[in-house]
Amino acid sequence: MADALVSLEASDIFGLGGNFISKSAGRSIDLAHAVMKKANGDFEVFSSTFNSIDNVTATYTFNSLTGLGAALPALGEVSNAYLITGFDVSSPTGEYPTININGHQHEENAHTENNQYAVSAAMIALITGAVGAYDLAGLASDPTCVQSSTYTIGAKHIDAECGSPGNHWVGQTIEGMETITVNYIGHISASAVIDGWTVTNISIDDSNDAFDISSITAEKLIVRS
Repeated sequence: MADALVSLEASDIFGLGGNFISKSAGRSIDLAHAVMKKANGDFEVFSSTFNSIDNVTATYTFNSLTGLGAALPALGEVSNAYLITGFDVSSPTGEYPTININGHQHEENAHTENNQYAVSAAMIALITGAVGAYDLAGLASDPTCVQSSTYTIGAKHIDAECGSPGNHWVGQTIEGMETITVNYIGHISASAVIDGWTVTNISIDDSNDAFDISSITAEKLIVRS
């Protein structure tokens, strides 16, 4: 008996193409339904399903040592029929960066455009695609060294349902924000600042059986594209 015809290849679910290489992709399709109860509290009947939403996630690498930041999509754009609702770029020491993207689409009144929020110029310059950890906070200096970092772009997405039976009617994306977290070997200052960013957390740890470590997290608002 021959092997079953099951794919062993990740789908480029957002259709990014170019230097983006898909590592994994997943879909989760959610459907709503109404219920009616009997007088005794048990269920009497379920309605037909409605308000179908197709949630997707994908993980990519980037086949170039330069240009990743400029190639990243905008949050809020519709790419390969899916609205991008957020993504992050993780860069660990000794590895290529990993890009995780989230999105969704509705069966009824599908998104065709939303407010868009682009990666800032400063982050485009730092997120290159090269191997290794990116010092997104710019705080590495003797005796501190960056071990890993994560850049995240996110926003608040609002969907509304109406009518009968209650399908998706309209949606919009607001409150775009960039967030960075950088982890260091060695201690950064407990009062560290990052120009143009609001620092929301500084963590400093030391131990008698491991090197000193520290981290910083900061946020910055994004003006719509």
